[in-house]
Amino acid sequence: MNAKQWENELWLVSRYNFSEEVRAQMEIPEKVIFHDATLRDGEQSPGVVLLKEDKIRIAKQLDELGIQRIEAGMPAVSQMDFDAIKEISKMGLKSKIFSFSRAAIPDVEKAVEAGVDGIIIELTCGEERMRYMHPNWTIKDFVDNSVAAVKAAKRAGLYTVYFPYDTTRADPVYLKALLEQVCEAGDPDAVAVVDTTGTAIPLAVKQLVRNVKRWANGRPVEIHTHNDLGMGVANALAAVEAGAEVVHGCINGIGERCGNASLEQIILAAHTLYGIETGIHLEKLMETCKLVEELSGVKIPFNMPIAGDAAYMKESGIGMKVAKEHPTVTFPVSEKLVGATRQYVLGKKSGKESIQVKLKELGIPLPADEVVQDILAQVKDFSIQHRRCLTEDEFRAILSRAHVA
Repeated sequence: MNAKQWENELWLVSRYNFSEEVRAQMEIPEKVIFHDATLRDGEQSPGVVLLKEDKIRIAKQLDELGIQRIEAGMPAVSQMDFDAIKEISKMGLKSKIFSFSRAAIPDVEKAVEAGVDGIIIELTCGEERMRYMHPNWTIKDFVDNSVAAVKAAKRAGLYTVYFPYDTTRADPVYLKALLEQVCEAGDPDAVAVVDTTGTAIPLAVKQLVRNVKRWANGRPVEIHTHNDLGMGVANALAAVEAGAEVVHGCINGIGERCGNASLEQIILAAHTLYGIETGIHLEKLMETCKLVEELSGVKIPFNMPIAGDAAYMKESGIGMKVAKEHPTVTFPVSEKLVGATRQYVLGKKSGKESIQVKLKELGIPLPADEVVQDILAQVKDFSIQHRRCLTEDEFRAILSRAHVA
């Protein structure tokens, strides 16, 4: 095994992630780039509307976070989207600014006018989507439209990613022919594997990434996954294991239906579980998640990894002292790494150690054992009656009744 990459003062993860047998099965590229799609795919969450000023604030925050690529939107959607993309492109951010486009010349021209660095050019390759969305098209139509858009973007000097969406539901014979012809005639800079409806498993994604890399004649492969069956993050990381150089995602996993892969989770997993040097300022992850929650109106689930309130919260009395003194035994990643706050709360599941830890946290001398037991009983009764944890004021009220200063 390598040196203890699984353990330090900020995290304690499984050593098996770094065993020679496991690492031998991976083809992780030397550099992994993170592509944020919050301002485009994230905004496609039903009911979410990001105004120009919202997109600018989020773009600035993503840039401070160290995200290498920001997908600022789809300029053909509305004048407001176009204006936002153009403004973000002029802000001088360190992040490269990308737009999203259909395989249509007018869309590409809009992107060029907006001043972006790169473009994602989409056209479906999913078997059923092709049948119902373009019933009269032949493979030549798909190739010709793709090549025309890719060539227009390349002529304009844009870094061009060909994005044949619904890749995981494409007929493999058709997909191979499409990619080989588009890459030969259009010469995109990179090709994406897109699990549009989140219906692949990690092993399937790994094999598809390897196939696409061959069919695209060795071009960089990007991965874009959705979370309909809860596989978004796992599939994104599986693609990296197979050599995908760019990972797409959205902050807080927002996006259509059940959302996109959660970018902050992918980043933290890449850093701690794979030992990938991400180039991301991890301590800004929490503030980024909170900003997107505020501006999108999509609430972060209580038990969401990294950004959820429960991620660094402990109520159970079992192991409370260990959790306090050796936090990574209970919390696999320190809250300090992501800019969060650890919380020890009191409720039905608390024990004597919970009361002792909380009293010490509040700077209150530890009373006699029988007093601690009485306080614990009152805490449990209150929690059961109200079916929740106690606030600090409610705990102090119990202390007051127990004559504990």
